[in-house]
Amino acid sequence: MMNAEEKYRILFDSIDEGFCLIEMIFNEQMKPVDYRFLEINAAFERQTGMQNATGKRMREFAPNHEEHWFEIYGKIALTGESIRFENRAEQLHRYYDVYAFRFGDPKNMQVGILFNDITQRKKTEEQLVAVNKELEAFSYSVAHDLRAPLRSVNGYAEMLKQDYQKGLDDDGKRIIESIQHNSSKMGQLIDDLLEFSRLGRKEIKLKTVNMGDLTRDVLSEINKLNSYKTEIITGNLPAVMGDYNLLYQVMVNLISNAIKYSSKKEKPVVQITSEAKPGEVTFSVKDNGAGFDMKYADKMFGVFQRLHTEREFEGTGIGLAIVSRIITKHRGKIWAEGKVNEGATFYFTLPIK
Repeated sequence: MMNAEEKYRILFDSIDEGFCLIEMIFNEQMKPVDYRFLEINAAFERQTGMQNATGKRMREFAPNHEEHWFEIYGKIALTGESIRFENRAEQLHRYYDVYAFRFGDPKNMQVGILFNDITQRKKTEEQLVAVNKELEAFSYSVAHDLRAPLRSVNGYAEMLKQDYQKGLDDDGKRIIESIQHNSSKMGQLIDDLLEFSRLGRKEIKLKTVNMGDLTRDVLSEINKLNSYKTEIITGNLPAVMGDYNLLYQVMVNLISNAIKYSSKKEKPVVQITSEAKPGEVTFSVKDNGAGFDMKYADKMFGVFQRLHTEREFEGTGIGLAIVSRIITKHRGKIWAEGKVNEGATFYFTLPIK
């Protein structure tokens, strides 16, 4: 029969996470200068490649071990504070998700370190970042290069209209107007594409933003550009942490959409409200307009995804993609709920701190 120690060892080595128990070594000034491995499991050896470390000092294994780790683990041993972090082990060329905590009696100055190898995940994340940067650069380049020939098309159409108007019949005039209308629409689409690609590279500038004041400014701007008959009901909108200019763009898009999609109702109503939760606020923009089928809800925030035809409601199909990207950059969430001909509600969260 196995004794208790053998059973413990089997259980200890069966853990998928790497684990080591270390004893901190301090100098006379109580500055941590090294640590000794008291216990390690099989996953520790497998994930680090460090064999037979029990009883050895870290400096024996890695003479160039970074000094700040002694400081971090020493503080944990002295104060009892635990910490979780991601670490790149330079010498091993690996990434780890680490949880470190004081172990047992505070007088023993022992620290437990539990970790997982996340190298593959980090490599995948880095590859995704690189691919996204390439896609953003490509879309920016394409959109930028389209501007020059588009200006030429619009310019030549205007020349035909001004210089040859007397020689054009009604069909000719209609064709020129169609060219100008479509080139103008293409210009707006290019501007939206450029804005979308710029957002990927833009750093957000966090500060306290009063969402009530911001929303009033947005409504004032929208009313100047295009007077609307919609009844706007605004609830209490508290302050959050965010980038004022980007959040302004979010509210312009969501409120403009709500006004646009409810414009065909006899009594269009838009409600802008919020709900405070621990650490964050959920904002909502609700209208009683055209609504949408919930089976398409996941597609709403993609580029060029439109749930209504251009004849019904004008638009480029990029506005909600821009909104989604901005909220994501703020580490928030965004989603929508709706019902055909009964309106839609867009929700997004922002951190309070």
